[in-house]
Amino acid sequence: MLVKSEAFVLSAIQYGDSGKIIKLYTESSGPKSFIVKSVYSKRNKQNALFIPLNQLDIVFEEKPKMNLLYFKEITQSFHYQSIYTNPTKTTISLFLSEILNSVLKEEEANSALFRFIRNSLENFDQKESVYADFHLWFLINLSRFLGFYPNLKKGTQYFDLINGISTHEFPSEYFIEKSDLKLFEDLISLDFFHQTENLFNQAQRNSLLSVLILYFELHISDFRRPKSLDVLNQVFE
Repeated sequence: MLVKSEAFVLSAIQYGDSGKIIKLYTESSGPKSFIVKSVYSKRNKQNALFIPLNQLDIVFEEKPKMNLLYFKEITQSFHYQSIYTNPTKTTISLFLSEILNSVLKEEEANSALFRFIRNSLENFDQKESVYADFHLWFLINLSRFLGFYPNLKKGTQYFDLINGISTHEFPSEYFIEKSDLKLFEDLISLDFFHQTENLFNQAQRNSLLSVLILYFELHISDFRRPKSLDVLNQVFE
C-alpha cells in the first residue's frame, strides 16, 4: 500500500560505502526507517534533505514486515529561515533531534504529537530573539505526549521525580526542592510562543536541563543521553 505523509528527519547514519539509513518520524505511522543507496552520487540530490528535523513530504510503500523501507517520492515540505543558519539554533535542533530519536518508539500515528513538534519548530525558527529557553520548554511539554507530564502543585516542599508528583513527604530518592523546585515551577508556567524575554540565565538553564534529562531517564527505558548535551550547555556561555 502506498502511503503519503509528512515527516521529520530524526537521524541519518552511513550505510556501506555510499548509502544511508534515514530514520523519520512520520505523521502517518510514527517512526520509520528508510534506506537510500548511492546517496553521495552527484546525480543524487537527496543527501541535503537528511538534515536533523528537516520537514519532508514522502511517499513510500508500507510493508509491515520490512524494517527498512524505500522512498517512492521525497521533497522538502517546509524551508526553515534560521534554524540551519543560526549556530545557536542549530545546536538546539541537533540536541532535540537526538532526544526525539531516543524517545519516539511507538509505531503508530499520533497527529497531536506531530503537530506539536511541527508548530514548535516553526515558531522557534521564526523567532529572531528570546529563544534561549526553547529546548527546556520543548522537553517539558514533550513529556505530556509521552505520558509523564509533571503533576506539579505549588506550595509543596518536594517534587518526586520518580512518581512525577509534588509532595510534602520526603521522597526516598530522586527529587528536587528549594531553588531547583522553583525553577521547575517557573518552567511549567512558561509560554514560549508569547515569551518576550528569556526567563532563565545560563546557570539556571544548565540546572533545569540536568533535572529534565534525569526525569526522562527515570521515565523512559533505554533513554540515550544525547551526545550533544555538553555542547548545548556551552552554547550560551
